Amino acid sequence: MPDEYDAARRDMSNYEKGLYFELGRAHIRGETPERGWVRQFAISINGKSRILDSARSDGKGVRSVERKSGRVNEADARKQLGLERQGLDSRQVTHSTWETVEGEKVPDKVLGDMQKLALDFPGRFRHETVSRADAARAIRLGQSLVSQQLELIRAYELTRADRARKRLGKIREIVRAREAKAKDERAREKESQQRGITKERDEQARANKARDERARVEPEPAARVMRELPTWAQILTREDNRENAQPPTRADRDAQALEMPGLEIKPGHAQEPHTPPPAPQRTPEQAQANPRARAAQERDNARALAIENGLSPQMMGILGLNSNDPPKMIDTDAARTHAESERNRSIHQQRERERSEREREGRHRSE
Repeated sequence: MPDEYDAARRDMSNYEKGLYFELGRAHIRGETPERGWVRQFAISINGKSRILDSARSDGKGVRSVERKSGRVNEADARKQLGLERQGLDSRQVTHSTWETVEGEKVPDKVLGDMQKLALDFPGRFRHETVSRADAARAIRLGQSLVSQQLELIRAYELTRADRARKRLGKIREIVRAREAKAKDERAREKESQQRGITKERDEQARANKARDERARVEPEPAARVMRELPTWAQILTREDNRENAQPPTRADRDAQALEMPGLEIKPGHAQEPHTPPPAPQRTPEQAQANPRARAAQERDNARALAIENGLSPQMMGILGLNSNDPPKMIDTDAARTHAESERNRSIHQQRERERSEREREGRHRSE
């Protein structure tokens, strides 16, 4: 017929029955963690593991308690008792106590093994039978202890989870601050590089502009020499004018003298007016030789001037300075056009080289 102990264990699983009974009896017997007692303590006996329901250190060994709240399984119990015999014999287990509940079935072989242990290890092995009333009280006490522990565990877990959430929030803030700082540093570095590139471009543009201004103010040596050198047509025309010029007559000299201020010509008494000596007469060979000599001299001067200004042999050839018998007529417009084209081509090549250099430096910085 069901009694108080059966009512206390109603609607419980075998695990809950054993757990509540072990906790209640341990609390009643004073087997608390403050006194050094540990639940489900594992030891190794001759290489085999033995789990003790409750145990504490006792010198070099342990003092253990095994509790059975219901029917005792013969095979499991005899195996545990066999290991405890070895532990008691080797002094790994100093004392061992087994508790069973009054009225619950304990196999005869198990009872026989416990009696033999009590005889072989007097005072070190003991079997106690707990009354059903004490067992019911232990069940209820164990259940209450578990409820309290669950509440403590739940509160502890909630507090720990709250701390973890706060700590995670702080970590996220730190990470976001670091990412923002790194982003700002990258932006500043990029801006600094861009300012450097812009400054370099501005300096290059100013240098190019200054060079163009100098080119407009100071023309290339070839163009300057082209403007300074007289053409062969001018040289020959000047010589022809000198050759064909007639010496001034007496009337011309008198008229020139009259035009000069403060000068008056008065013929003396019994004296004829002054007659200039006759102009020297040049032979045709002399008249023909002098213009060519003067032209050759001017050509040599022009050639020296061209060499001094760094004029290329091609341009000197166009000007007719490389030949002793240059043509009497030269297309000066074409020569000047060619010189201007050469100057523009040189400027264009220089700008292309500078642009290629800037592009190469820009690619190098981007890499």
